[in-house]
Amino acid sequence: MKIKQFGFYFLLGIIIAVAIKFYSIANMFIPAVASACVLSYLFLPVHTFLVGRFGNKSISALLVLVIVFVLVLVPVVIIFMAVQSQVAFIFRDDTIESIQGAIDRIYRLANSRFNIPVPEDAFTSQIPEMMSTIQNIFTSVAPKMIYGITGFLLSTVVTFFLLYYLLTNVKTVVSTFKNYFPLSYKNCDYLLKELAQETRTLIFGQLLIATMQGTLGGIGFLIFGVRGAILWGSVMVLLAFVPMVGTGFVWVPASVLLLIREQYFAGIGLFVWGSVVVGMSDNILRPKITSALGQIHPVTVLLGVIIGLKEWGVIGLIIGPIFISVLLTLIRLFREEYLEE
Repeated sequence: MKIKQFGFYFLLGIIIAVAIKFYSIANMFIPAVASACVLSYLFLPVHTFLVGRFGNKSISALLVLVIVFVLVLVPVVIIFMAVQSQVAFIFRDDTIESIQGAIDRIYRLANSRFNIPVPEDAFTSQIPEMMSTIQNIFTSVAPKMIYGITGFLLSTVVTFFLLYYLLTNVKTVVSTFKNYFPLSYKNCDYLLKELAQETRTLIFGQLLIATMQGTLGGIGFLIFGVRGAILWGSVMVLLAFVPMVGTGFVWVPASVLLLIREQYFAGIGLFVWGSVVVGMSDNILRPKITSALGQIHPVTVLLGVIIGLKEWGVIGLIIGPIFISVLLTLIRLFREEYLEE
């Protein structure tokens, strides 16, 4: 009995050590693996339809890869290029002059209407130096950006390869998971069901709401002539995904800045647009979507977003909350299967 117990713990220790080493090596590919799993779940009905139409799993999987490339990868690249152009716009000389002019107006308003003695050059004289510092920071970050682009391309290749394999061998993958995961088949089925539910809620629920709000916010920026509508719309998508943050962190300062620059119609119009159109879209869409798809606890989403962004970047907005939800489910299943009699 003692020899058997020793063998059990020895083998368990080896498995844990190998798993930790494997994680340290494959950590950089976790977003790619998670993306492939999420995309395979989302596009599995499309693949099933194409198989019924063409009768070939491989051809159908290749067609799904083309669809994913067009619907997911191309928009991401377009948004990245738009953000890059807007960052370049920020450092233009006329932009710096506009910022200086807006701050000058604030100082004049403070001096004339509120009798607050603020020297006019208290901050404006430092703007060129600050912008130069920021430019130097971007220059130093450039090699990291190149590395990030290389990593993105590598992750994309891994994602598409795994997506093809998962679509063409979905039954084998599920069967292998059940055979090797240390839970009963019943609890494995329950875990997979919970994972599918959380993914569906995040993709078709949280992300759909965030995308809708960011899109409406970007449209408002276009209507009222605010530069960088695509950039700020993308930022609003990210902020709308985070509980207790929201898109107001973008359109409220933008409205105030327009008012400071004496663009009263645009400033008031953008504020009304953000309050009514963007705000009401959340109040109308969220109850309907959550009632149809379910809702993840806001604390789970918040912790998942924070951890996901830190560890895996933008894709962490999706896999972070899923990671937290799955971890909680695993703890519950472990207690039921091994601790409760």
